[in-house]
Amino acid sequence: MTHYLIEFRFSGYAKQSIKELKANITKNFGVTRKKIIPHISLAGPLYTRDEKRLVKEVVNVCKKYHLVKFKIDGFDNFENRVIYVKIKPSEELEALRQEIAERLYNFCDLKEHDLEPEFTFHATLVLKDIQRKFNRIWKYLQTWKIPEMNQYTLRVTIIKDSKILAEYDLILGKLLNRSEALDRDIRKKTMKKLEKELEKTRDPSKRKFEEIPSHEKIFVFSDTHFDHKNIIEYCSRPFHSTKQMNEKLVENWQNVVNHNGKVFFLGDMSYSRNRRSIDYWLGKLAGEIFYIRGNHDTDIITRAEVLPNRHGIKYQDYQFLLMHDPYRPKGYDGWIIHGDRHNNDLDNYPFINQKNKTVNVCAELLDYSPISIERLIDLIDTGRSYKTINR
Repeated sequence: MTHYLIEFRFSGYAKQSIKELKANITKNFGVTRKKIIPHISLAGPLYTRDEKRLVKEVVNVCKKYHLVKFKIDGFDNFENRVIYVKIKPSEELEALRQEIAERLYNFCDLKEHDLEPEFTFHATLVLKDIQRKFNRIWKYLQTWKIPEMNQYTLRVTIIKDSKILAEYDLILGKLLNRSEALDRDIRKKTMKKLEKELEKTRDPSKRKFEEIPSHEKIFVFSDTHFDHKNIIEYCSRPFHSTKQMNEKLVENWQNVVNHNGKVFFLGDMSYSRNRRSIDYWLGKLAGEIFYIRGNHDTDIITRAEVLPNRHGIKYQDYQFLLMHDPYRPKGYDGWIIHGDRHNNDLDNYPFINQKNKTVNVCAELLDYSPISIERLIDLIDTGRSYKTINR
C-alpha cells in the first residue's frame, strides 16, 4: 500500500521564522540536515489502496470549513526525542482534524495517535539522534522567541510518497492538483481573498503595544556589526579597522545610554567568522537591553531579554512596531522602526520616511550612536523625511 500524509503547510512570515530557527539549530548543533518543510500533521503516515476515495473524503470534510484559525504558542518536546513549535488549535481546527481521521478510519490504515481525541498539534523543529544534545538545544531555544501569531489553515495538503498529490484550498473553496498547488499566482489569489475577508473583521487598534511611561529613557539602535571587517567597505563606514570601529561603537553607546536607560536593539550586533559572541558585546554596553534577533543572530543570548520580531511599544502619543527587517504586517498602517537595510537603499529606507512611516535605525544612519525615542519623536513631528540623522 502507498504511504500518505495529510497536513497543513506554513507559508509567509510564519514559514520563514520556523525555517530560520531550524537552520540555526542545524548549524549550531550539527543535528540532522534532513529537510523538513514547516507543517502541522493532521493525519498519517497512513496507508490505503483507494487513493481516489482518500482524496474525496478529505475534500468532503474540508468543504465544511473556511476560516480555520490557530495560534503559534512557544516550544515543547516529546520525551527529549523531538522538539517542536507548539500549536494552540481553534475548535474548528480540532474538529477538522478529528473528522478527517474518522472518515479515513473506515478504509485506511491509520496510526493510533490519529484517533486520539487529545491530539497534540505541533510543527517539528528537530528530531532523531538528539538525546545527547537535547539539553544544549533546549537551552538555546529559551533564548529564541517565535512571535505569537494568529494563523489560518489556508490549505489541507495530501502528500503521497513525500510529494504533493493534491491540496484543498479552504479560502478559494476548491481542490488543486500538484501543479496548481505549487503555482504562485494561485497562492496570491488565496492570500488576496483571505486579506479581503480579514479586513472586514480586523481591528488594528487591538494590536498589543507595550506602554512605556514617558519618564523612562528609551533608546533604539540596530546593526552594529561588531567585529565585521567587510561592513566597513560595504557600507562606507568611516573607520580604518574593526578595532577602531568596535571601540567607537562602544564609546558612543556608553556616552548616550546611562545604566538606567532601556535600549531596544533590533538585531545583528556582531558578525564574521571570527567574531566574538553577542553576549560578549552586551557585557560591554550600558542599560537594560531588549533584543530582537536579526538575520545573522544565531547565538545563545543571556545578557538581554529576547523579544519576538514585531514588538509593539507605545510612548507618549506614538505607537511603534519594532522589527529587524522592514516587513509591514497586513492591516497595520502605523509607524515601523527597523534595522537590516543599512545605508544601501536610502531612497526607500532612509532614517525617517514620512510617507511610508518607517524609521531605519541602522548604525550608519545614526552616526553610530543609539537614539532616544524622545528625540526621534521630535524629528518625526517636524513632518520632514531625513536620509540620515545629519541630513
